[in-house]
Amino acid sequence: MNTRKPIKDLKVGENIETVYLLRKKEMQKTKDNKPYLMLVFSDRTGMIEARMWDNAEDANSKVDAGSPVLVKGTVNSWKDNIQLKIDQISAVPAGEFKMDDLIRSVENIDEIFGSVKNYISEISNKWLKLLADQFLDDEQFMDRFKKAAGAKNWHNAYKGGLLEHTNEVMFIVDKVCGLYPQADRDLCLLGAFLHDIGKVLEIDSNTLEYTLEGGLIGHLPLGFEMVSDKINHMDGFPKDLASYVQHIILSHHGEYQQQSPVLPKTLEATIIYHADELVSQANAVKEIIQSQSDNIREWSNFVSIKNRKYLLKKKGV
Repeated sequence: MNTRKPIKDLKVGENIETVYLLRKKEMQKTKDNKPYLMLVFSDRTGMIEARMWDNAEDANSKVDAGSPVLVKGTVNSWKDNIQLKIDQISAVPAGEFKMDDLIRSVENIDEIFGSVKNYISEISNKWLKLLADQFLDDEQFMDRFKKAAGAKNWHNAYKGGLLEHTNEVMFIVDKVCGLYPQADRDLCLLGAFLHDIGKVLEIDSNTLEYTLEGGLIGHLPLGFEMVSDKINHMDGFPKDLASYVQHIILSHHGEYQQQSPVLPKTLEATIIYHADELVSQANAVKEIIQSQSDNIREWSNFVSIKNRKYLLKKKGV
């Protein structure tokens, strides 16, 4: 097997034989009704699309999304975008790859976790602090939390991304509470810490694929169940306060069309929804700019989920 070739170092015209993580595969058809395979690969340095024109159906039956694969092919350019033309693709036996080479990870995990714990230490409400500690004191769970991805594709989609995202939401929430003293800062900080806690169970951090319960249930209900279970095992936790916390978990996507079971109906839930939306969208656009910028292109690829392209370079700057 050839030495692994990082995605960020690929050059048009190269022939490659290397291992990548298969993030997505989809059978499609040409205008002539010939089947081909649309693929997305990743490693710790980036992501790249690919096409397999020959033997697509056979290859589709032999590899699974979320698994390491051996890729043989050529680096091409299509509409000014680097893309792989795949000749062969096959599953890779365990032991012939290092998963750390294939999954991007946040490097300063301990520093970020320290920031999150510092915000939690500032919570003065006894019950909210005890609830936060129920999670912090579970070392095995916190280890999973620190390694979890923030999402499958759109934002913070890498190991440690959930912790990074959580810290950013807590930062914004803290600043907004300074502008709006009517908001319960303790409730906001606790809600920001726990709003995405269900993602620990929703996404497999080793494959960045949805788990069975993640795909069937989703992180909002999973997070609601996790937080409710902790509350139910705390003698004397105020019922109204429990409802405020649970409401934040269930409403933080903000809109029904964004799979939010309920709409934000408190000041604290409103603040967390908009803080979450701000940092998740900003992170996603940052990733697009970083991954697609070069010396030639001015605009990004078309981003179907947002129905637009993004400006990669500002003139005169």
